[in-house]
Amino acid sequence: MSTTQPQGTADTTFTMLPEEHEDQEPSSSKDLSCIQDSLPGIAHRVFRKTAQNNKLCLYLGNRDVVVSNNSSTKIHGIVLVDPDLLKDTKKKVFGQITLTFRYGREDEEVMGLKFCNEAIMCLAQIYPPHENAQREQNTPLQDMLIQRLGTNAHAFSMEVTHLAPPSVQLVPAKEYNGAPIGTSYDIRVYIAERADEKLQRKNIVKMGIKVVQMASAPPPPTPTPRSDQPKGWRQKGPQATSEKPFLLSDGKVTLEANLDKSIYTHGDPIHVNISVKNTSKKVVRRIKVFIVQHVDVCMFSNGKFKNTVATEECTDVPILGSGGSLEKEYLLYPIKARTKNWIALEDSLGSSVNKSEGSLSSTVVCVSPEDRNVFAIYVTYYVKVKLLIGAMGGQMSLKLPFTLMHTSSNTYSTECKDTSCPSLGPCPLVESKEVPIALDEPCSNNLGL
Repeated sequence: MSTTQPQGTADTTFTMLPEEHEDQEPSSSKDLSCIQDSLPGIAHRVFRKTAQNNKLCLYLGNRDVVVSNNSSTKIHGIVLVDPDLLKDTKKKVFGQITLTFRYGREDEEVMGLKFCNEAIMCLAQIYPPHENAQREQNTPLQDMLIQRLGTNAHAFSMEVTHLAPPSVQLVPAKEYNGAPIGTSYDIRVYIAERADEKLQRKNIVKMGIKVVQMASAPPPPTPTPRSDQPKGWRQKGPQATSEKPFLLSDGKVTLEANLDKSIYTHGDPIHVNISVKNTSKKVVRRIKVFIVQHVDVCMFSNGKFKNTVATEECTDVPILGSGGSLEKEYLLYPIKARTKNWIALEDSLGSSVNKSEGSLSSTVVCVSPEDRNVFAIYVTYYVKVKLLIGAMGGQMSLKLPFTLMHTSSNTYSTECKDTSCPSLGPCPLVESKEVPIALDEPCSNNLGL
């Protein structure tokens, strides 16, 4: 990311990235340009989007709002305004964070029917600042952008409530290329006399953002008393025990399973330890271990569906009766795959994805029934272990719930390999090519930067 510089000079770079997927709206932003500043040892990427009228430009250093522990992070940005737009003293620059909840396919909207709702989560007057607004100190990134862009650049900060539903995108089972379905957010900046004034599309600059729910360290698990723990049994995460007696025969089948931890980050393998003891005369003919994604769309009472995102079958069967046993560890990797139901994936920041793209959604939990949001899509995961018992023995199973989330170490799926990057935070979620330019080369776009 950083460019080669003579010894003793700052190696900091700022990479400007345009918004690539913005409701299929054209953007006049150039591909990529790189600017440098005087912050030593820091590298950071900046997203840029220009309105269709080429007179309003939005810069964001981060597009993720992290919700955790009854708090949420703020979005800090810069708005560059053409002076001609503010010649009328009644004109003001407004910004808002909008929640968009789409609950149906766009190609099925006919006769004015819309399967989409919007809610304004935050509204702010960026310039001139409102007389009652609390003045916030600019971030180092905002200061350097203002120094670079000039007096027509105005800093702003906005935030949403910690109760805002996280961003989740639903992908239908059938092929779909319309507007993304699910819960999504965007920042809209516009110039008007009033905040509620009807606007023309060409006078608005809009950029997608994400609301991410972050996991905290869980409390240590309470061990369940067991008379005979298998050698090497690890009691660290969720565990469960199930027993199946038989009406017309002696003995029973005992199934025990546990996970190595309760919170997993994206890409981590799920370690499942199982122990089967068969003291009956039946034979355990099949063992299946799989991970299920459960989705709950709050707006609808029947909006619940499940998908299998990983599966493994045991080959060490059958387990004979009268003392047969099995102890084994499975490694499962939850991944997106072809499913018969809608599947929940990570928000793609304004672009529609199919099941071959994107990654599985993080766990979205409801803290309490009182906080249940009608625009929320709750996503949970659990491991299910199922045994098939022969000779009319039926089936037995158990579930091990776990959390799949971002943590402080992997909030972003794409991290910069430059060791200087974490000074201002992790890199954003978009892979891109970087084109460095000389320090004294002006930034080229039609706003005269």
